[in-house]
Amino acid sequence: MKKVAIIGAGNVGAHIASYGIARNFPVEFLLVDMNQEFETAQVLDLEDTLLFSPKSHVRGVDFGDKDLTDADIFVITAGAKMVKGENRCHLMGRNIETLKAIRDSLGKIKKSAVVIVVSNPVDVLTQVAVKLFGLPKGHVFGTGTLLDSARLRWRLADRFNKNIFDVTGMVMGEHGDSEFVAWSTVKGAEEFTDLEKEEMQYAVMREAYEIIEGKGATYFGIGSATAEIIDAVLTDEGTILPVSAPLSGQYGIKNMAMGVPSKIGKGGIQKIMRIKLSPEEELKLRLSANKLKGLLKECKF
Repeated sequence: MKKVAIIGAGNVGAHIASYGIARNFPVEFLLVDMNQEFETAQVLDLEDTLLFSPKSHVRGVDFGDKDLTDADIFVITAGAKMVKGENRCHLMGRNIETLKAIRDSLGKIKKSAVVIVVSNPVDVLTQVAVKLFGLPKGHVFGTGTLLDSARLRWRLADRFNKNIFDVTGMVMGEHGDSEFVAWSTVKGAEEFTDLEKEEMQYAVMREAYEIIEGKGATYFGIGSATAEIIDAVLTDEGTILPVSAPLSGQYGIKNMAMGVPSKIGKGGIQKIMRIKLSPEEELKLRLSANKLKGLLKECKF
């Protein structure tokens, strides 16, 4: 049985495990959290769902546990939230330090393992994680713009009055304010005016802020999106998903991870897909990369 270790058993981590169990993934979920009492409670709550998913298992483990270091997939959700008066460099610094602490605490993991970064800012942390973990190419990547693409797809389905599986569309770039809808991937895009395109892109980008303002955090969407990525790795069917992929020249971008369509399977990213974008979209992707690189430079990481 494959082992999926989830580092951080809070709302996001627990929902990832919950979606995996609900989909009856044939895996053992290993939850790790610094708050032992909270971790135990989360595991107990999840164990109550196992009757309905006979192929799945879940338990709590600690850093240093042999089963943890032997995991097949590591999902990193642990990270700090911005506090009042804190600037983005300080927040990013704290989360990079958390990432380093996780890597140090895990110790030696097998080279075949896959690391999926969920914590934000996901693109920057993914780029850092690639160097920290030192795994083979493609084995470390982030959730990227898969969640943003899900936000786009249900809106397109509403607009076209179709099943969500009958519409196409993808968000690319940063998982953040410089992301953009790649309208060249949207079947029926010609039915939108420029203003309607701008309004939909803004709604997709702003959705996270609305959710956080309303209830404090997002977790249903990202939990489901991450479970989909785990499934793609486990089934090895070459599923194409817009994840935060470390680029090394694709789209004319190097040394930055960001949301681009990638073939996901055993070993993580098997291929970064080079899809045809309009000149305007190519420019937006490069500008998004430059923004992320500028952030890294500004914060001196």
